[in-house]
Amino acid sequence: MKTTLSLIMILSFATYAFGGNLEPNAPPGSTMKPLDQVEPRTPITSVPYTITSGGSYYLTKSMSCSSTAITVNADDVTIDLRGYTITGPSTGTSYGISIIAHNNVEVRNGALRGFYYGICSNSSSNQTRIIGVRAVSNTCCGIDALGNNSVVRDCALSDNGVSASGIVYGISVGSNGIVTGNTVYNTGNSAAAAAYVYGIYATGPGSIVSGNTVSNNGLSSAAGGYVYGIFGTYSCTVSGNTLVSNGIGSSGTVYAIYTQNTGS
Repeated sequence: MKTTLSLIMILSFATYAFGGNLEPNAPPGSTMKPLDQVEPRTPITSVPYTITSGGSYYLTKSMSCSSTAITVNADDVTIDLRGYTITGPSTGTSYGISIIAHNNVEVRNGALRGFYYGICSNSSSNQTRIIGVRAVSNTCCGIDALGNNSVVRDCALSDNGVSASGIVYGISVGSNGIVTGNTVYNTGNSAAAAAYVYGIYATGPGSIVSGNTVSNNGLSSAAGGYVYGIFGTYSCTVSGNTLVSNGIGSSGTVYAIYTQNTGS
């Protein structure tokens, strides 16, 4: 009996003496990494700004610019506008974002207003992705993504090319482009004589234009011009789009959807 009692006392003393304090001295530190460590990014704090190397860039605030705001002169670039707006001069031929003969460029999540083109990527070698962008009140065109295999998705375009002349459009893509989930509104209203107004303009074969809402484009445009809600060149797929009130009051020729049947 004495032996058992002594053993219990020894074990109790050992637990008390060597167990240590189980209460932490301080709250546990964060195990989350900040975004700039997960995806190193470069801030754009003012415009005009020229990107000369690949990587991820982001806007820090809304900004105004009297010339081209962002020039992309590199491959493999992502620009996150972070919900901010870049505003242009509403005159001249400046661009919100100009992509010069470079590939694999993505622009997303923000607005471009008051430029000649909101986004201009007009070389066939420019594969671009434009996602969740708003292009508003640009004096000629909203989003130009003429590079082969480009994507324009979930964008909102309104009041681009109002009272303009020549060729105006909300969205354009080149060969094998994908245009889906966009809203295109009030493009080319009151356009000058002999203007060509396109809500969506698929200029190259193999493009897919689907699930877009295209409305009120080319209203009251002048005589001698053309209004196309959606224009698709040969071998394009145009499906599941909603087109409403395009070309009302126009003195020119109006098509809700126009597709070419030549080529291969």
